[in-house]
Amino acid sequence: ITKVEGGNYEKLEHSTDTVTTTVTDVPGTADTTGLSLTATGTVAEGGQITYTATLSNPAGTAVTVNLSNGQSIVIAAGQTSNSISVAAPKDDAYLDAGDVSVKITNATGGDFEKLDISDTAAVTHVTDTIDTSTVTLTASPSVNEGGNVVYTASVTAPVTGSPLTVTLANGQTITIGVGESSNFVEFKAPNNVLNTNEVLSNSITKVEGGNYEKLEHSTDTVTTTVTDVPGTVDTTGLSLTATGTVAEGGQITYTATLSNPAGTAVTVNLSNGQSIVIAAGQTSNSISVAAPKDDAYLDAGDVSVKITNATGGDFEKLDISDTAAVTHVTDTIDTSTVTLTASPSVNEGGNVVYTASVTAPVTGSPLTVTLANGQTITIGVGESSNFVEFKAPNNVLNTNEALSNSITKVEGGNYEKLEHSTDTVTTTVTDVPGTADTTGLSLTATGTVAEGGQITYTATLSNPAGTAVTVNLSNGQSIVIAAGQTSNSISVAAPKDDAYLDAGDVSVKITNATGGDFEKLDISDTAAVTHVTDTIDTSTITLTASPSVNEGGNVVYTASVTAPVTGSPLTVTLANGQTITIGVGESSNFVEFKAPNNVLNTNEALSNSITKVEGGNYEKLEHSTDTVTTTVTDVPGTVDTTGLSLTATGTVAEGGQITYTATLSNPAGTAVTVNLSNGQSIVIAAGQTSNSISVAAPKDDAYLDAGDVSVKITNATGGDFEKLDISDTAAVTHVTDTIDTSTVTLTASPSVNEGGNVVYTASVTAPVTGSPLTVTLANGQTITIGVGESSNFVEFKAPNNVLNTNEVLSNSITKVEGGNYEKLEHSTDTVTTTVTDVPGTADTTGLSLTATGTVAEGGQITYTATLSNPAGTAVTVNLSNGQSIVIAAGQTSNSISVAAPKDDAYIDAGDISVKITNATGGDFEKLDISDTAAVTRVTDTIDNTAVTLTATPSAVEGGVIVYTASVGAPVTGSPVVVNLANGQSITIGVGQSSNSVNYTVTNDVYQGHAPVTNSITTVSGGNYENLVANQTPVSTSVTDKADVTTVSLSASTSVAEGGQIVYTATLNNAA
Repeated sequence: ITKVEGGNYEKLEHSTDTVTTTVTDVPGTADTTGLSLTATGTVAEGGQITYTATLSNPAGTAVTVNLSNGQSIVIAAGQTSNSISVAAPKDDAYLDAGDVSVKITNATGGDFEKLDISDTAAVTHVTDTIDTSTVTLTASPSVNEGGNVVYTASVTAPVTGSPLTVTLANGQTITIGVGESSNFVEFKAPNNVLNTNEVLSNSITKVEGGNYEKLEHSTDTVTTTVTDVPGTVDTTGLSLTATGTVAEGGQITYTATLSNPAGTAVTVNLSNGQSIVIAAGQTSNSISVAAPKDDAYLDAGDVSVKITNATGGDFEKLDISDTAAVTHVTDTIDTSTVTLTASPSVNEGGNVVYTASVTAPVTGSPLTVTLANGQTITIGVGESSNFVEFKAPNNVLNTNEALSNSITKVEGGNYEKLEHSTDTVTTTVTDVPGTADTTGLSLTATGTVAEGGQITYTATLSNPAGTAVTVNLSNGQSIVIAAGQTSNSISVAAPKDDAYLDAGDVSVKITNATGGDFEKLDISDTAAVTHVTDTIDTSTITLTASPSVNEGGNVVYTASVTAPVTGSPLTVTLANGQTITIGVGESSNFVEFKAPNNVLNTNEALSNSITKVEGGNYEKLEHSTDTVTTTVTDVPGTVDTTGLSLTATGTVAEGGQITYTATLSNPAGTAVTVNLSNGQSIVIAAGQTSNSISVAAPKDDAYLDAGDVSVKITNATGGDFEKLDISDTAAVTHVTDTIDTSTVTLTASPSVNEGGNVVYTASVTAPVTGSPLTVTLANGQTITIGVGESSNFVEFKAPNNVLNTNEVLSNSITKVEGGNYEKLEHSTDTVTTTVTDVPGTADTTGLSLTATGTVAEGGQITYTATLSNPAGTAVTVNLSNGQSIVIAAGQTSNSISVAAPKDDAYIDAGDISVKITNATGGDFEKLDISDTAAVTRVTDTIDNTAVTLTATPSAVEGGVIVYTASVGAPVTGSPVVVNLANGQSITIGVGQSSNSVNYTVTNDVYQGHAPVTNSITTVSGGNYENLVANQTPVSTSVTDKADVTTVSLSASTSVAEGGQIVYTATLNNAA
């Protein structure tokens, strides 16, 4: 107790004793205390990170918290947290900010029932402090034209992370690698064609890469002075072009062009007196000049202008092209017109005058005018018109038509544009008095027509009708020919049809004709004749017969025709060989046939029919093929007798066969069964007279000796005979003793599938005794028949044939041994087995193609087609290159040779790929054609192609040397560039074999000039296998052109007495 208050006590005290109570945990429970870690959220590079460990309950004893960064935090007993500070990553120039993550690894102490350590990391973001790194650029201070300027980029801190790329103002880039502080790039100084060289400038435009916190670059410009290479001169070309084509009176534009921009203004003077000024910095300029004036004729031509000289430009050397600029001046089109006039009137047969006139006199070449009537008029040079005459036609009509004509075409002259009038001119034609023109009129008809057909009559005029013409015919018909026509036709029925051959001719003439407007009409008196042929009508012959007759009586056969006979008698031939003749004018006749006497109870009906007919005058004669029948009956009270007898083999060995034959004297009407005394029966079929059976003779043994066997007919049934007389005579056979032969035969399965078993069975006629019987077969197998047995077998596996056609398997017996036979023989017959494909299966045969792997140009490629199985029949293999390979029956492969591409000078090696397109033949069940191509590599055989140089043999100072480069084979692929020792180059285009370049010889004022030499230094381009430069120098001798050098004298103009006078001698050319 720490204090007591209250109550009404005189004195109140309290005990200071401590009382205690033990607190125990509730069994099965545990109180959890959490432990977590936090840290400063953000800190700059080089700063301090504070880590704080926090308990959710005060510690019972000190708690040591171990962290993943190796540090520890101690939380004192009774406390819930504590902290420590750790340095963040140091400051540098690079981008290396990031997160620092720390976790609690474990904790000890605290006396907690349960301590739950958080797995969450305490994360601190470390920020960069920005340090600037700078990139600068330096350059070579001076370099010759064509030399290399070295640009060096440097950075203040070595590159980290990724390479640093520096982009320059001239488009180049410099890459400084990781770990490096500088690098460089080279720039080729331009070859300035001017006397004055520009200074090269460059600077940094952009920097990228590296792992810098802040990257800047200098913007300073670096400069390099470019100087001419001593002893070299750069040439600038100057050329002139002009408008290619311009019309008369138009403008021609002349353009002067420099191959390099001008340093200063260039004045180009032309041969036509004009000048063109190209401004400094430009490469071209133009002026316009009027073309020649317009006129009416074709007088276009070419205007040619050259550069005479040029000044200015500040060029080291200016090469002025001597090539003229040519403009083709075309005519502007002025139209000239051709017209036609004609005589207004002319008599038949007179001349019409056609006159052609042109608006401008003809120049250049004569003018040809073509008229619609096919005539032409030619107007000569300097003339404006001409004429032609046309003879007016003689019209056969009373009325004459006017003549028309016009111009269809004009050609010639030197006109810019020539047109012609399309107007038609007309001339009236009149008859010549006292004359008349004749027109003929004739008649034709169908040449041949069948009875009852149509005959076409055609009336024809020799000239077209002026008006309609009516032509009247002798058969009462008329034909009208329309105006403007020369003919017309009508159709008339021919005589009617009948059954007989009676063709003939029909003849018709013109009786008269009206109309036509002819001056004179001449009517032909010739008849139009038509041959009328028969149309074919069919006449039919039929046959009838007596329905019934007694044996030996007469059957009457009657032949009848549908139309009475004309011309000649009609003969009818019957199937029984008889003939019937029907006379002229008759329609039928008959013949008699005697019925046969049949020995049977049942009589057969007689049949007959017509087989042939001849004669008569019929258009078409046919006959019925129907069969007629007659019933034959027996004559009452008569009977016909048939005999039956038996015969047998006369002599037979013991164990042999006795043949018994029963014979009738007439064929049996129905089957006859003949019963014998030995218990056997013989059956003679209906229609037959005999039959036989075989019966075994008594066997050969120790007891029954040989002797005679006698057999009789006991009775017979059937036959349908009126009366059967059976012979009582016995058939006797004498049986003799003989040696018994035992025979071995072979049989085989008649058919078996491929891969199946053929069963060969050997059989012997008597069971084996003594020892087993061994049968050897032609295929090498053996069959053993055991004692007491009569047969045995062996199996043979049929081969699997890949062809559609399977061979038949054959076998036979070659030898027999063993047994205890009196005489043992074997059959030599061959047995066969048909082998068939297994249904639903097909054996595949592969077909592939190979070729020579590598061959040189012009060599031979061998293509080989190969089968995986021999061919059943010849196989034709068609290839994609159009060739074929034939593999013979029984073979598996064959080859052909094909020429590879020919050898040439060019690089054209490559692969030739050929496939099988299809194949025929072979008789395979299934042919699998490989799709794989046979590839041959064709290699180039290396041919050298030489380039040579020739030059003009001599030239004067200031003249031109022509250098010509020639190559041994025309250029292909790309142009060939030939570089010369004088710095020039010649380009030979694709398809060409040579080209040239001009070189101007220098002119000096001194005596003598050394020869100019040149040679090929290098060649490139083309598609040659090996292009070789002939570097032998070529030389051109140079002759002096006399140049005048003048010396002049001058003196001081004024001097004082006693002074000095200076005399100066001056040469206009250096001495």
